[in-house]
Amino acid sequence: MAPVPEGVTGYLRALGPGIVMALAWMSAGDLVASSVSGADYGYALMWALVLSLLARYVFVSAIAKYILCNNNSSSSIMEGFRRLWRPLPLLIGLCAFAIGFGYATYIIKGAGTAFYNLIGRPGDTEWGVFISATALVGITLILLFVRRQYSTFEFIARVAAVILLGAFGTVVLIQGFDPAAFLAGLTFQVPESTGGFESLLIVAALIGGVGGSTTNLMYNYFLQDKGWLTPRHRKVQLVDLLVGMIVILVINLAIWVTAAETNVSGSVLDDVNDLAALLGNTIGQFGEVLFWLGLFFITFTTFPSYSYGQTKLLMDGAASTFAPRGATATTVATRDFEKRATFRWLQGVFLLVLPLAFSLPVMPSFVELTIIVNSLAAVAAPIIIIAIIVLTTSSKFLQRRYVNRWWETAALIVVGGIGVWASYQAIVGLLG
Repeated sequence: MAPVPEGVTGYLRALGPGIVMALAWMSAGDLVASSVSGADYGYALMWALVLSLLARYVFVSAIAKYILCNNNSSSSIMEGFRRLWRPLPLLIGLCAFAIGFGYATYIIKGAGTAFYNLIGRPGDTEWGVFISATALVGITLILLFVRRQYSTFEFIARVAAVILLGAFGTVVLIQGFDPAAFLAGLTFQVPESTGGFESLLIVAALIGGVGGSTTNLMYNYFLQDKGWLTPRHRKVQLVDLLVGMIVILVINLAIWVTAAETNVSGSVLDDVNDLAALLGNTIGQFGEVLFWLGLFFITFTTFPSYSYGQTKLLMDGAASTFAPRGATATTVATRDFEKRATFRWLQGVFLLVLPLAFSLPVMPSFVELTIIVNSLAAVAAPIIIIAIIVLTTSSKFLQRRYVNRWWETAALIVVGGIGVWASYQAIVGLLG
């Protein structure tokens, strides 16, 4: 168990899970949704990004509260779900694994596309992306055999966060932005659909990809790997989570502003090269390189952690559901799933190798896959949010002093309402 950090220096050194999750949460979904939103609708939908991040902070904070402050000596959120209904952990684990496959289809394709462009597009253009994606998946498969995968992800994520913050932040400083339009974009306006995707579908993608999905549950395991398992770690965990949210917000706003200022409103962005052209139109060829660099770091730091987290959710869910009646919560929660051969096979085959098929030339474009999958991700959010509300509002599950106050429960109910709305919009948008 990790010691509780003291002082500002101690807190800074301890930070890690929030930054790792920031890059995992960012994924290509944020890059695409922010770019498409800014290019097609200017600043108008920016409120959805801010709302989704506030929702995520409230939601993930509640998940962490249960992990750190439950009254059952458990460090697994899946154990909490089992206390509500025994089959629930398995159902959520299966849902997470299925959504994880969807994420992997576009994330791996995005990483391959970015890498192929960064190395100068050698050879056959149609197959170059697939070959590049295959090489990156191969590197990730090798990492599966490295001890303490989380430490590797944490280091890569910290480097990527610095590069992305510096790069896109510099572009905004050079390019400038319209303060009046920026503020107007926070006023809940929903313009008529003019671009390649319906405006409400983009909102659902932002909230589904950022504000509420099974991906949030992965924070559980990064806290475990960090050794933050007691109420004494609650304060540093909240600071860590806040830092992660700020990283996401700044990077997303920088991407959004850059897209909004290119004056291509109404264009149809259905190809990732169109997104790269946004920066190219603004600051020249360096802008395109910056986009590909950003996409590469976001995707390459994402699919290893996604495949790791979503597989662990599946195995943890199965173990919690099928645990013997007499098994203690601590015994189930502390199982080292990632050291098992089954874990590596599930992660490697289903969340790394098979999704490679969507990098083939005949498959849907990277942008289309991203918007569709992130919209569908919102569908699972309401069930999970309801379960979290129940777990954190009763002393039956939580230590009495940490039970939600009325305003915390109200905030979670609002988040649940947002999740239901996003789910509805996702279904309507995709079927319409």
